[in-house]
Amino acid sequence: EYPLAKLRFIDPLLTMDFELEAFSPFIVGDVKNSSIPTAIFVFRIRNTTDKAVEVSLLSCLKNPIGKPISNRKYVQRVVKKLDRASIYMTAEGIPETDPTYRGSMVLTVLDPSASFEPCLPAKGQSFKRMWVDFKSDGCLSSKALEASSLESVYGLLCSKTTLKPGEVKEVTFILSWFFPNHIDTRGNLIGHMYENWFKDALEVDAYVVENLGMLRRMTECFHKTLYDTSLDYWIVDAVSAQLTTIAKSSFYSKDGTFAVWEGGPGCCGLETLDVTFYGSIPIALFFPELEKAQLKLTANFQLNSENPRYEEYVLGFPENRIVFAKKALKNPRILSDPDMLRKALLETVEETGLDPKGRIPHLFPGTFKEVDAYHMVDLMPKYALLVYRDYLWTGDGDYLKRLWKSVKEALDNVLKTMDPADRKLPYHYAPSGFEFMRGVLSTPMGFQTYDVWSFLGYSAYVCGIWLAALEAVQRMAEALEDKDYASKIKVIREEALKNFNDMLWNGEYFNLWSDPLSGLKDEGCMTDQLCGQWYANLTGLSPICEKDKILSTLKAILKYNMKFDEGLINGSYPKVGKRPALNGDMAYPNEVGMPWTVGSQPDTPWTGTEYAFASLLIQEGFVDEGLTIAKNVYERYAKAGLTWNHLECGGHYYRAMDIWALLMALEGFGYNAAEERIIFTPRVLKGSFKAIFVANGAWGTFIQRRGGNSQQNVVKLNYGELNLKSIVLESPLKFEADKVKVEISVAERAVEAYLKPKENDLIEIIFKKTISLTPERTITVTFSF
Repeated sequence: EYPLAKLRFIDPLLTMDFELEAFSPFIVGDVKNSSIPTAIFVFRIRNTTDKAVEVSLLSCLKNPIGKPISNRKYVQRVVKKLDRASIYMTAEGIPETDPTYRGSMVLTVLDPSASFEPCLPAKGQSFKRMWVDFKSDGCLSSKALEASSLESVYGLLCSKTTLKPGEVKEVTFILSWFFPNHIDTRGNLIGHMYENWFKDALEVDAYVVENLGMLRRMTECFHKTLYDTSLDYWIVDAVSAQLTTIAKSSFYSKDGTFAVWEGGPGCCGLETLDVTFYGSIPIALFFPELEKAQLKLTANFQLNSENPRYEEYVLGFPENRIVFAKKALKNPRILSDPDMLRKALLETVEETGLDPKGRIPHLFPGTFKEVDAYHMVDLMPKYALLVYRDYLWTGDGDYLKRLWKSVKEALDNVLKTMDPADRKLPYHYAPSGFEFMRGVLSTPMGFQTYDVWSFLGYSAYVCGIWLAALEAVQRMAEALEDKDYASKIKVIREEALKNFNDMLWNGEYFNLWSDPLSGLKDEGCMTDQLCGQWYANLTGLSPICEKDKILSTLKAILKYNMKFDEGLINGSYPKVGKRPALNGDMAYPNEVGMPWTVGSQPDTPWTGTEYAFASLLIQEGFVDEGLTIAKNVYERYAKAGLTWNHLECGGHYYRAMDIWALLMALEGFGYNAAEERIIFTPRVLKGSFKAIFVANGAWGTFIQRRGGNSQQNVVKLNYGELNLKSIVLESPLKFEADKVKVEISVAERAVEAYLKPKENDLIEIIFKKTISLTPERTITVTFSF
């Protein structure tokens, strides 16, 4: 149950109960104390006999520093303090190119009288002899406080204690590490953020020991807040399982750069924007400063004329290649003179209007110095939605101002260069200018981030995201008083909405894609086709189409794509009725002739897409159906022993962290930090609801109780602070001011507020004075009728 692992040791020969609680500190809202390089092991021992019992716990750690390096020397030192004994491990002779250079580790037990063995050889009979000695009296016999060796060695600590009948004791071991020589895939030293707080593992250890009470209490408090819920156990367990990816797969470098591996860790890239679009939802809520750092990293590599990749993308347009070729014929020197080349490229895009400036990068390939590509059409609207979401959930106006220019350039790039049919929507081009994509009829085209699933023309998936992004951009423009741009985007969205429905709606769902230039279309039913609607719901935007179309599409996806023995696959062709998984390789049934192969992206389930669709179902009122899909995922992975490790492209795949949106949907949670408004409208267990909520690094519990002629809502924080001007709740019946009495208190003191009825029996309670919500100040709202 992340962030805790609890084990109970069962052995009929033992005369006592042994339990272990293991954790690394994880305190939502506290970046530093969630980033400490340490693991804590608390053994709880209970004597179940009627006699006193001696117990010895032995811990052992092999020094891993410089392991493959010849002639390195392991250095082991015992450090004794008033409250603990430790073994400090380093090594000498490690080259600067080795990841363990300047590294150190510390093994500690909170027992100053612990026995020890600082340098036990790993080879030969030493280990066996140690066991013989240990069995005799439950202690280690070494007196040496420091030793070194050219051979592999272990450091050992032993805590011995006596328990009276029925007595319970805890014995705590702590493992801390410090490896500052963190080098990226291009050989650049990026280090770790924790270098700014500690100089070696001994300092890490000292900090952990000094703050252990707080670190344990707050980690356990978050765990309890998450699991103490009226929701089914499997729901919160599925949610907590994906939070492991934050610690497992993130880079947090010395200069504050933060990013998460797409998979692996070590697979694909860091800050893969299309996967961040899904998986970063809890990061934005838990640790907003980290999510903002991640998106600023992407913004810093937005394509511009100074970028070394600019030439490649300018000449990706056939029209630009023709104009540029004519210039090169007239003056071949432009091909060898960098300044003349850049001038010729700028002249070319000025003539054609096809300038790739403003495109958003895809991912960082294990380094923060470069990106892999800029050609995926859905990255621009996804980037805009991420900026809006982060602004909405943090209220950080300076952040919005900093990124606003990049948002406008991203959208304008699509409008100017990716809409040849003038539909005010993003268009998927056939390959041009990418030599590795020449096999048009034998290789899938990855011009959106379902990167081996070929789309042409205008797709439901990307266009739906684009429609949500347009409204998000309009709202950002209004917040920044960029009135002209807001008006421009509003007009564009109105036209885009009409074209989206006219081109892609087939009466039951939205076609995969439609290309007005070739006259071709693809009638595939994609699970993620309403992804834009999902994000619109998450961020309080307007629908991307009429409600009846949303409901019809959801039903179609459930009908055609849910395979209970496999999961929710990414797509299908209802009119064809065949698929590669059952019928072998075939061609896509869309007249283009591209291969549709076994194991292809449409024909397989992706956890992150399943969770996104499940939460969309719940948002739109299909609660049972959404929970059925999510439970299918949970049970599949639990059966495989992979509850904490979901797979797409590599393990611990980042996208699956979007399951936090499922919890938000069940809670009916919404938050607008800029307007200081929070929303709770539970979609299940309305008579007795209790669940965690997290907003802007603060977290606590929301409770709703109904009984008799009343409803009580409680909003309690366990950590952090939120300023609130209003709270939106669901009335237990149709609200009428003369029939429903509402009482509001903060910290058990009545506060003044006025009520604003909204649609669907919602009531916004607007406080006359801004409320500061803290762990000491709980909000209680009582409806009586």
